[in-house]
Amino acid sequence: MKTPTVSRSNPLKLLFVLATLAVIPALGQDKVDPAAWGSDHVGKPIPEYVHGDECLFCHRNDIGTTWQKNAHGVTIREREDAPELQTMLKGQSALASQASAVEHFLGSRHRVRFLKKDGYGKFAILTAQAALSEPRIPPESSPASVKLLNVGNLEWVKGTFGVKCAGCHTTGVDPKDQTFGAFGLDCYVCHGDVSLEHTNDTKLILLSKKNRSDAKVITSLCAQCHLRDSKSKSTGMPYPNNFVAGDNLFKDLQVDWSRADDEKLNPGDRHVWKNVRDVALYGKESITCLSCHAIHANSDQKHRRVLRAEICSECHKGEGYKDLKPFTVTSQLCEY
Repeated sequence: MKTPTVSRSNPLKLLFVLATLAVIPALGQDKVDPAAWGSDHVGKPIPEYVHGDECLFCHRNDIGTTWQKNAHGVTIREREDAPELQTMLKGQSALASQASAVEHFLGSRHRVRFLKKDGYGKFAILTAQAALSEPRIPPESSPASVKLLNVGNLEWVKGTFGVKCAGCHTTGVDPKDQTFGAFGLDCYVCHGDVSLEHTNDTKLILLSKKNRSDAKVITSLCAQCHLRDSKSKSTGMPYPNNFVAGDNLFKDLQVDWSRADDEKLNPGDRHVWKNVRDVALYGKESITCLSCHAIHANSDQKHRRVLRAEICSECHKGEGYKDLKPFTVTSQLCEY
């Protein structure tokens, strides 16, 4: 757009021109193609990745001691590893007929679902849900109250877990038959297919201190789970097709960027959409998920560093660290 010229002798016209120029940037932002960089693993075999048990040989004293208390580490737990949920389950008379069949728990903060094995890499999921009182941090703390939902006709549902849940709650998902290689989130989910040589050169492992990676890579690996309401272009399922950390998520994931401005969406999810859109669609790379969230530390203390950023206003009323807007996180996909 050509900038109009004006004489200083006409102040009204000058004010009009300045106001026009101020509006021009707000009319639209320059966009980039989210799928233009990198590669993907769509349709390729699941890599023979290094498993968490092998990682713990070296990381047992720094990561291993806290992972079972980490929000990412407790996406699914075996029954014996969740004593507080065992206690909760035993106290629910409405679940007594199926309680002995429960082998795993899905979730730990908002809702808990009950799982049992259904063959290799598959779970059947019980129709009942346990709605837990908030907050529940750390995850091993017992819920103050429990409200059971969908307990009228208890049944184990097959297929639902693989189609809806596996992509964000398990590791090494094969979308062809909806099976997984390991339940829960393994190191591979965020660090990718790690070369064994990383023990001598930590730059070879994604997100290490010597390999922080760029904003697009970080945003892709976090958005693979946290950008809910999206679908794989190749499978139609609500999680990407064989995404490996380091890939470009948006080569396969179809997203509706208008969700970032959807006032009906809860602020917790909307701030995720806005940040991902800023990085992937508008090329703004100054803030990523890791600017605020310390994953291994299971901490949000880093929020204090960026409380003046625009995106913070989604959840915070002002500049106060604890001055949060009241809201409830909900998800049609996750059925809560």
